[in-house]
Amino acid sequence: MISRLIRKTSLTRNTEGFTLVEVMIAIVLLVMISVAIYQATTQTFRYRARAIGEGDFYGGIRLAMGLIDRDVAALFSPVNFNPKNFKKDTAAAPVDQNGAFGGNQGKIPGAPPGPDAVSPEDQTKLDELLRSEYGQTNDYWLGATDLSGIRPSRFVGTDSRLQFVSASHMRVYKNTPESEFTKIIYELREDKNSEIVEGTKLLVRIENPAVFSEEKKNQDPKVYPLLPGVKSFKFRYYRKDKKAWEVAWDTNRDDMKGLYPDLIELQAEIVGANRLTFKAIYMFKPETPFYGIDPTL
Repeated sequence: MISRLIRKTSLTRNTEGFTLVEVMIAIVLLVMISVAIYQATTQTFRYRARAIGEGDFYGGIRLAMGLIDRDVAALFSPVNFNPKNFKKDTAAAPVDQNGAFGGNQGKIPGAPPGPDAVSPEDQTKLDELLRSEYGQTNDYWLGATDLSGIRPSRFVGTDSRLQFVSASHMRVYKNTPESEFTKIIYELREDKNSEIVEGTKLLVRIENPAVFSEEKKNQDPKVYPLLPGVKSFKFRYYRKDKKAWEVAWDTNRDDMKGLYPDLIELQAEIVGANRLTFKAIYMFKPETPFYGIDPTL
């Protein structure tokens, strides 16, 4: 009886335990499953980081181009507020480049050609105006040329830089010298902190809402870094009157007095991490009818 009980107890213990081989097989299987899970998780995070990086890369390009497009579309000049520009019978008159800002005083872009009769008293006032601050050309404004004192804005563009006045600003603080207009500069700067590709540049946007203030204390522009990794960035400007592209533009130049580009083209090449490369050609167009409404539209 006792021996039978002992044999039964031994059999019970054997069925409740695991052999060394079984334990080793279980450990090996557990390790293999853990490695597979680790690799799958690591790969998932790698793909996720790559997707986020590509999204940031293309999203940054889209944001920068969107800002340029918005600012250029709102390119501003007060010429539309001057009644001499858009008379009923000369609303679509072309700019007289020989007399608009040259020998004929009292002419500004859009005004009909030919001298206007000016009384001696008005001529004296006009001479005083031309000698004053409002008759002088600066970085963003041309000098006034008639008694209205209205100054056309100045547009300056090179192959890698834009400078103009835009009506794209949103006024936030009422007690500061700002308006719905802003001075805008887009330019390339050296990117000393670049970790992408050595030798690339950084596109920055410089904004100053103190558009109508000439005081130095109010000239505090804000610099916004927009787009790193710029490898190539080239502007050119289309002249509708000559049907030609210009590599540089300045509304203060003799052959461009008071004129604004009809179309701005940008050829850009941007590089990013993980060998990302983006090449594209963008077209930007000012929407303000500086020379009247085109009758062909």
